[in-house]
Amino acid sequence: MVTIRDVAKAAGVSVTTVSVIINGKAEERKISEATQVRVQSTMKELGYRPNLSARKLRSRDNKRPVIAFFWPLDYRIPIMASFVNAFQLEISRLQFDCELVVQTYENDHLDQSAFSIINNSYHGIMIGGTSISDIAYLEKLSPKMPLVLINRESKLFNTVYTNHQAIGFQAALEFKKKNFTEVAVISSEHSYVATGLRTQAFLYACSVSGINIYTRHIYRAPSTIEGGYEAAVRYLAEDSRPKAIFCDSDIMALGALSAFHEKGLRLPEDVSILSISMLGSENTRHSIPPLSVIEMPNDRIGSEIIRLLQEKIRENDLTPTHIQLDAKLILRESF
Repeated sequence: MVTIRDVAKAAGVSVTTVSVIINGKAEERKISEATQVRVQSTMKELGYRPNLSARKLRSRDNKRPVIAFFWPLDYRIPIMASFVNAFQLEISRLQFDCELVVQTYENDHLDQSAFSIINNSYHGIMIGGTSISDIAYLEKLSPKMPLVLINRESKLFNTVYTNHQAIGFQAALEFKKKNFTEVAVISSEHSYVATGLRTQAFLYACSVSGINIYTRHIYRAPSTIEGGYEAAVRYLAEDSRPKAIFCDSDIMALGALSAFHEKGLRLPEDVSILSISMLGSENTRHSIPPLSVIEMPNDRIGSEIIRLLQEKIRENDLTPTHIQLDAKLILRESF
């Protein structure tokens, strides 16, 4: 078993220097960046993983569990707020005396922000927005603290998620109930795991339900309000266009509503919209007109994760638990 002394010897530094770097006090002790990088690289090469989680739990100086929330630094940042709010509410409700740390990372490059995971620097970790390669990287690491993946699936880690395929089929069913035979799609040009699965399921469900979706009626754009606006402008430029739209992002749907308002279209008389919603009810029920959505249960996901981590940390349990939650259909004036 690799020890801290092995790391110190291989890196050509003292055991104290390695300990200081592991405990995140390198800047305070004025240890050079080059030395930090050398020690970190050596730990990775030797496979050294100090169990700081257990050490912190035993320490009288730090009785509060530290929980890290990792979220990708991309268009999904607005969604992060809904999870942070849910975490804080549940922490307060449970009177769970812990410290919540938020850390961003680049999608597909979680390894570049994973030093704290490698060194077991936290008592528990929550990670959202992971790509397939990010999950594969985490599974190779085998962290020694409870880790929860948000809206993803893994046999090795705890997961709290929705059934993405079921959501896509549910959306298609709503269009079928309204007797639409053609539907347009407004979709993010960067389809990440969950979004891609929901949209693929929707397209498949429509194909087997007799609902036509032609390639020319799939409008891809950045997953922003401006992107949704631009996609809607392209939709409006079509001479013959479907009277119904499925949008895989409520952020984009809000932009589309703005474009339709400018052109004087009435909803749902001239066009109907149903969107997947990640932002929460407050952001969609006050749009003009109020947006019909299949709403992701971010608040319940956040609550379940905090309860799960509290239990896992208390019991020192690394056995994976999987919790599936249902999305909620909310029909409003746009559909």
